[in-house]
Amino acid sequence: MYHNIPILLVAVPIFFAAITVFLRSRFKLQKALNTTVFAGLFIMSLALLLHVWENGIVVYEVGEWGKYGIILVADLLGSGMVVLSSFISMMAMIYGQDYMDKETALDTTFFPLFNIMVAGLNGIFLTGDLFNLFVFFEVLVMASCGLIVLTGRGDHTPMLYKIEAIFKYLVLNMFSIIVMLTAIASLYATVGTLNMADISVKLAQLSAAGTMPWHVYMIALMFIVVFGYKAAMFPLHFWLADVHPSAPAPIHAMLSGMVIKVGIYGILRIHYLIFPDVLFLTRPIILILSLVTIGVGAASAIGQYDLKRMLAYSSVSQIGYVLLGVGMGSVYTTTAALMYLVNHAMAKSMLFLATGETLYHAGTKDIRKMGGFIRTSPFLATIFLMGSMSIAGLPPMGGFIAKFVVFDSGLEAGFYAPVAIALLFAIFTLFYLFRTWMTIFWGELKEPENESDFIARSPTPQIKVALALLAVAVIFFGVYPEPLFALASEITAQLFDPQPYIDAVLGGQVR
Repeated sequence: MYHNIPILLVAVPIFFAAITVFLRSRFKLQKALNTTVFAGLFIMSLALLLHVWENGIVVYEVGEWGKYGIILVADLLGSGMVVLSSFISMMAMIYGQDYMDKETALDTTFFPLFNIMVAGLNGIFLTGDLFNLFVFFEVLVMASCGLIVLTGRGDHTPMLYKIEAIFKYLVLNMFSIIVMLTAIASLYATVGTLNMADISVKLAQLSAAGTMPWHVYMIALMFIVVFGYKAAMFPLHFWLADVHPSAPAPIHAMLSGMVIKVGIYGILRIHYLIFPDVLFLTRPIILILSLVTIGVGAASAIGQYDLKRMLAYSSVSQIGYVLLGVGMGSVYTTTAALMYLVNHAMAKSMLFLATGETLYHAGTKDIRKMGGFIRTSPFLATIFLMGSMSIAGLPPMGGFIAKFVVFDSGLEAGFYAPVAIALLFAIFTLFYLFRTWMTIFWGELKEPENESDFIARSPTPQIKVALALLAVAVIFFGVYPEPLFALASEITAQLFDPQPYIDAVLGGQVR
């Protein structure tokens, strides 16, 4: 049974994307069906992760073409990322059913494209070959573009800005495609395979024989460009502040909470499995760029009055902390990076979903025109405060433990200067998030003066459920972080010793 879960995690959302097209006039049925489907995906992903943790890596050969055809591999990293993606997408789906504009989007577009986006995410995390990694990237990008143009309640972004943002996204993605395909083609010309485990073995043989071609190092750097762009790492971050805020709240939560984590996954997967002998070159580059990313994102967030743009730049800064753990390169720092990734994904998704309701409640995106909303929506004030506390790294939220472990691991590894720089900008994070919270929810109540207008814009029960479940998860990993730390430690052990992955895929044979 567990052997088939990897393909189901990709095929089921694709199948129900088609089903929801045929059911586009049956709104209530669509809501019930998609809630059930995404709950099922989360349960399957969790069962797969527990099975892999207890019994080892699961490999699924699509069409029985073997290791040189299409293959899905569920190790701890891939299955763990699928669990995270499934949980956040389930919350975004529950939230979006009441948030999205039913007349213009929900009946025809939202459900199918959302399913396709999730299928792309799951495919990226589970594929075992480079070309299908590229294919799933494109599936994710195309679905995301369709979702960005949709509208929801409280969505104040003009359609012209949405189209402009998508144009930038597609143009930049086109250059990313060129770089990625060039890197994949060069690697295939060198070793004659696209299977990642097979590539790993053959490059290791070349390295052991002292015949590693010089261009392999260039290929590794090209993949940093590709995945750095996906993760919004400096200097490839500038597109995010236009693209992500243009999306409606549940899509913004997926993009900044989960989709940019695809870049982190790609860096970890490619450079530890395929290019372990090039880490001496790539780690310092990632470390330096992570610090600049932290600083640029934090400084840019401070100067923003558009709430969604401020949080988008915050995502740039926070992804820098994940890259910092990766760049420092020890077992402990990589474990810390994975913990930070998980906590940031949940807290930032919760914060973006709360922001969507806050904008609907306020009737504006301008922070300066908000104020006193704690009187009219104490629930939103509480959720926004909890998300801000986690991102800023305050107890008892999960972000506190994650940020503490990143700093502790860096000091243990002797990276005193990088930790000091990261700690400085952590103070920036504390400042801009709590300044924002105080402005929006404290002080005098801003227009409209009639409080009944605010009450009419209160979150629906379904939206409250999604926000509350994310809040519970954020608090849980703050109060009881041991399971996450144990899982992150096991994932790191597999990253640093990829032999079990290679053996599971190749079965001891190399062509």
